[in-house]
Parts: sequence; C-alpha cells; structure tokens
Amino acid sequence: MYAHIVSFKVKEGEGISFVELQKFEEITEAKPAGLDHFHIFKDKNDEFIYYLIEYWNSKKDKDNLENSKDHQHFHYLRDIVIEKKIDVFECDVII
Repeated sequence: MYAHIVSFKVKEGEGISFVELQKFEEITEAKPAGLDHFHIFKDKNDEFIYYLIEYWNSKKDKDNLENSKDHQHFHYLRDIVIEKKIDVFECDVII
C-alpha cells in the first residue's frame, strides 16, 4: 500500500470550502480506482493548515488519477482556496 501525504495552507475563511471540495472530489469521483481511503486533518496549532492523507493500492493508481483531465480541473478549482502547498510525503505502508 502507498500513502500520499500533503499539507496545505488554506486561505483565511476557506477551511470549510477546502474540506468540502476535497470530500466531494474523492467521494463523487466514484471512488477513484486504487484509492483505499483518505483522511483530512486540521492542525491544532494553526487554523489554516490542513493535511490530506490518501491510502492507495499503488503509486501508479494515484498517478493515473493525478494525470486525468477531470482531476487537473479539480486542482484548478481547489487552488482558489489554497494559499500554498507546503509539504508532500510519499510513503510505503508497512504495517
């Protein structure tokens, strides 16, 4: 299993929009092929920082979604509420 972890700084007042956009994309995309599940975390010390953790069957499955035109359009929409992407981590889940 592969985990993709991304942290975002969301624009002031756009936290709910970010969460709703992310949930809408990952749930209504007919559960993208290879996506096992995901979580969205909000930082306890900074109200504008969010973490998205996605669990995929493989990196290839995640890359296939990322390269689709529909998902790239989603990035365009989501970028409206994001101030900046902070960190990206790629991990192999071993336990």
